[in-house]
Amino acid sequence: MKHSSFTFRRQPASKPTLLDYAWRCWRLAIIGALIMPTLAFAQSDFSNDIISGAESDSESSDATPVTSSGFGVAVLDTGVQLVGSITTGTMLPGSASFVGGNPLVDYANQGTHGTAVAQIIRALSPGSKILSLQTSTGGRSLAASAAAQALRTAAANPAIRVINHSNAALAIVPYDAIFATALADQVVVMASGNDRLLKPNGDALHAPGLGGKGLIVGGLGPDGEMLGFSNRAGGYAQHYVVAWGASEFANYWGTSFATPRVSALAAELRQRWPDLRAEQVTDIIKRSSTDMGSPGVDEKYGWGRINSVRAFQPLGALTAPVGSTTTETEEEQAQADPPDADLRRRRLRIGTPIFGALMREPALLKVLALDRYGRDFSLNLSAMVSGADTQSSIRRIARDWAARDRSSLLSDGTGYRLSSYGGSDSTGAPRLRFDFSGDTASRHQLGYSIRPEQRNGAVSWLPRLANGGTAGSAWQRSLLTGNLEEGFYSLSSYRLGTKTTLDLAFEDTHDSDSMGQQNQVWSSAVHFATDTFGATFEGGLLQEDGSLFGGAPGGALSVDAAETRFLRLSGYRSINTRLALLAAYTGALTDVDSSSGKLLDNFSDLSSQAWLVGLGAKELLSSGDAASLTLSQPLRVTAGSADLDVPYGLGSNGRIFRFRQRISMAPAGTETLLEMTYRFPWSSVLELGVYGSLRYQAGHDERAGIAPQVMTVVRGKI
Repeated sequence: MKHSSFTFRRQPASKPTLLDYAWRCWRLAIIGALIMPTLAFAQSDFSNDIISGAESDSESSDATPVTSSGFGVAVLDTGVQLVGSITTGTMLPGSASFVGGNPLVDYANQGTHGTAVAQIIRALSPGSKILSLQTSTGGRSLAASAAAQALRTAAANPAIRVINHSNAALAIVPYDAIFATALADQVVVMASGNDRLLKPNGDALHAPGLGGKGLIVGGLGPDGEMLGFSNRAGGYAQHYVVAWGASEFANYWGTSFATPRVSALAAELRQRWPDLRAEQVTDIIKRSSTDMGSPGVDEKYGWGRINSVRAFQPLGALTAPVGSTTTETEEEQAQADPPDADLRRRRLRIGTPIFGALMREPALLKVLALDRYGRDFSLNLSAMVSGADTQSSIRRIARDWAARDRSSLLSDGTGYRLSSYGGSDSTGAPRLRFDFSGDTASRHQLGYSIRPEQRNGAVSWLPRLANGGTAGSAWQRSLLTGNLEEGFYSLSSYRLGTKTTLDLAFEDTHDSDSMGQQNQVWSSAVHFATDTFGATFEGGLLQEDGSLFGGAPGGALSVDAAETRFLRLSGYRSINTRLALLAAYTGALTDVDSSSGKLLDNFSDLSSQAWLVGLGAKELLSSGDAASLTLSQPLRVTAGSADLDVPYGLGSNGRIFRFRQRISMAPAGTETLLEMTYRFPWSSVLELGVYGSLRYQAGHDERAGIAPQVMTVVRGKI
């Protein structure tokens, strides 16, 4: 079965180093006027495979366990008595005793053992039928020969899909006997033992040799902590989980009663998804477990406490099946299985200019998806998708405002200046700016993770931040070229006359969260300025790798690449030396390269636009302060379409039901953003800042109302 990835198998692009950028700069400086640079899982990653928030997103009838009339669980124990929920109808034919007794009689010295084990399995997995394989007549003794015969008998029975071995710690059978169960693709669940040891005992020691098909179980007490006598995980932690070590059918505790809880979970998983292999079942149980003890897989609790709710929710990469049937090769399954499974939600972030258009599509309310194990789920994709900047911008703005902007001069000479700024990028590289002015007619700036100073045009009237961006978001959102901050910047300015300046700029930026997002922007701008008036004509090209309008790469709604040609006209009119009227208009045309197997395909050219009007102020109330008040419409697609292809159902014969339709990419809503910023240097060591905004129909989503945001920043320097 071919898939389209919700978290596409995409190795995140390696982040360029400072030396990489220096080499690019040197190479291009020679040929142009611009100065610019042209699954194996670790032990610590198990909790990252759980889909954050999936409890609410993935609940559906498709995720409810179903029963299978012939599904068998073998119970290797003291015998199973026909009592309570254990009836002749719940037993599989073929029960046997390997100690000369009756397999339907429980010989436990405590009164019940095998029966209580079977009752736990039936209570938690009512679709399971029990096969009693009697290996003990009670007490803490078990003949390895009896256990070996029982294992071989279970392995030879095709109805048996799970083996519960609660007495595993009492003996160790020959390897070939237990390996037969692995060859039969059966899940073998073994008690760790009650010997107060630092590692499991008995047959549990065979777990590493079962190809991932075996689980070892420790017991938890009434306080939720490890039972004092339960054997720990030790060096077998990769195969070890824990569960509640009690039974409502017996009056004592032990790992014997923790084991059937894991067996029942394995049985439910195999009944709900019969095509799961045994090693996939054990992997699901382990990776869905709740961490206990030291972070990650540890030598006491192993993977942690089993979690039957999480086990029935998607794990790892989600894919949407492509085609009409569920036929798939092992190779294709591996390709749909990326290592960055924890990024699923962030992979579903889409560009704001098209966010509102997709949110109105009812087909996204029910999308058939497969997780990394090929399990099918029905998901409300609309509830999981987010816009690239539809959420509150307060955190981002607060982070940018609080960033240290104090620079350290590294080198200074005739016509040049090299400065280092506080903090570093996500790779630990310093934030640097190189400023070179050969004469008064030109100025060249290079920045690494810090934007060049812009002294021309309307943007020069907006308050600036430490990273070189504006204090608000309106200017960046008029084109979305500022959504990535880390990387290389180049700006060369040439005086063409007393009133005219030419800017040539280049950006090569990447994301800071290892999603593989990269942008390149080439642009040129001509600035005309008089004493009271200024106008800028800017044009350029934005290239996005795996992204569209700032959306995340590798998601179900992502693309292979996008190329946007844009034109921005902006200007200002000075009211006095401190205050100016501002205006800007952006028009753009985007060519999209679709990615095969995604939910969106066959894009037409997308037309988009944005506008901004407002006031900018300098030294309005005090020396060094800056303020702005702007009303804007962030970039919004106005024309364009694409094919939407959504799988929504799975027939009993493996047939996939699909919804296909040509949809408009123009949102029905239109975001209006009112934004106010003010920065005031109170003293040489203290700065105050105020930010406020009102967003109507954020993300161009017609369902969104008015969202206010207010923030005050007090920043001190020591």
